[in-house]
Amino acid sequence: MSVRPELDEEARFMSEFTWKMLLGLHDKLKLRKKLRLRNVDRDIVIGGDAEEAIKLLYAVYDLSYVVREILRRIQVELFEELEISRGSARGRVITGLVAKHLPVAIPVKRTKLRLETPANLLLAATLAEIHARLLELISHLQQTKLEPKILGELAERRLRDLIGRCEYLLYEPVLRPLLARARLIAADNRSLTELEKTVSIDALRRPREYRAYLRLLKLRKHLRKKLHLLKEEITKLGEKLCIGELSLDKLYELYGFTLLLKALVEELKLTNGDVTEDERALIFELKNGSNVRVYYNVLPNDVESRLARSKAEGLIDGELARELVRRLHGIPDTVIIKNSNGEKRKFLVEYKYTRSYNYLVQARFKVLAYLYEFNADCAVLVAPTPRVEEGGDEETSLHKGFYSEIAKYQGATIWIDSNGKVLAVIYADPNENAVDSSIKAMEKIIKLAL
Repeated sequence: MSVRPELDEEARFMSEFTWKMLLGLHDKLKLRKKLRLRNVDRDIVIGGDAEEAIKLLYAVYDLSYVVREILRRIQVELFEELEISRGSARGRVITGLVAKHLPVAIPVKRTKLRLETPANLLLAATLAEIHARLLELISHLQQTKLEPKILGELAERRLRDLIGRCEYLLYEPVLRPLLARARLIAADNRSLTELEKTVSIDALRRPREYRAYLRLLKLRKHLRKKLHLLKEEITKLGEKLCIGELSLDKLYELYGFTLLLKALVEELKLTNGDVTEDERALIFELKNGSNVRVYYNVLPNDVESRLARSKAEGLIDGELARELVRRLHGIPDTVIIKNSNGEKRKFLVEYKYTRSYNYLVQARFKVLAYLYEFNADCAVLVAPTPRVEEGGDEETSLHKGFYSEIAKYQGATIWIDSNGKVLAVIYADPNENAVDSSIKAMEKIIKLAL
């Protein structure tokens, strides 16, 4: 069965946005451990070599900014060259040689500029080297036919974009005359290492003059050390990340979780965090001494279902094993717990990739059940804006007006009782135009819930 084009585009957007954002948050929060996100019988892993490989695709973008900075203040060498002028004398006349050449010509020394300095050759050689590596990688990627397909397409688009940037910079008028020699140097590892050493020494001797080149040296060290990981890891990315194998429902769940994490970081102004020993949850220490834990598809030990202590009996005869009843507990997609001065607040989130009013109504019942099953303070349903009317019953028909109306406000908050229990619906459409408003809505619920 073929997938509708708009769904394929949504899957592409969610896949690309989710990984870019998760990797960015992993860096911003200075997480030292891997984070494992449960996905049925295998984990999605954030961190490690695969992450380094993907981040390098973004690191090469930095190279283009470094090159632009150098081009604005590019180093040139002044040198004097003897010239026998047969026309007008342009330059400083060498009086000691005049008698030898008069009256046919006049010997002069002219000051000229030389761009072919070691630092500029290293700049051009770096671009030539990275360009060649990227061409190798995209050829390797095409031969490998990376699965899942979405991840392969994402990597190829990134590589092609970077190749285009390198080519644009290589053909800058200032660098073009250096290109032939730079490519020869880039192809010879020994020559490249010697050139890098020469520039490093020059930079130590003249730090102010080489200020723009210092970033190039630092970035070269990072890229040369890590770039080989791309080729080594590119065949393993599908296995390690496995995001492209996710169903649209699961992909939206991960997308919603990413939006929620971003909103949490922004609302609580988080700058660092940690991962629990089992690598299953994020934990954040707040300035006021409280802490926040975030779980994905995992029920923490200190969040108990009402069914955990329940007793069940067969209708005809006999008592059922208590362990069977305990297995009936739900697993919210996201559990957030805030501990503050001995008090605990529980915030549960469920994501549903549906535009059907009928399924939205059913999902709302599930979220409301979670609110009471786990005695939570707030339970939230996150879904795209509904618009499909197929199926349904009298109950759906009765509720449809509410779900249509709250689309004007990105969703709604419902105070269930006087104890402050909150049920909320957030519409988060999986497209670039809706990202900011979705995060803003989540920030508001986070502030209310925590």
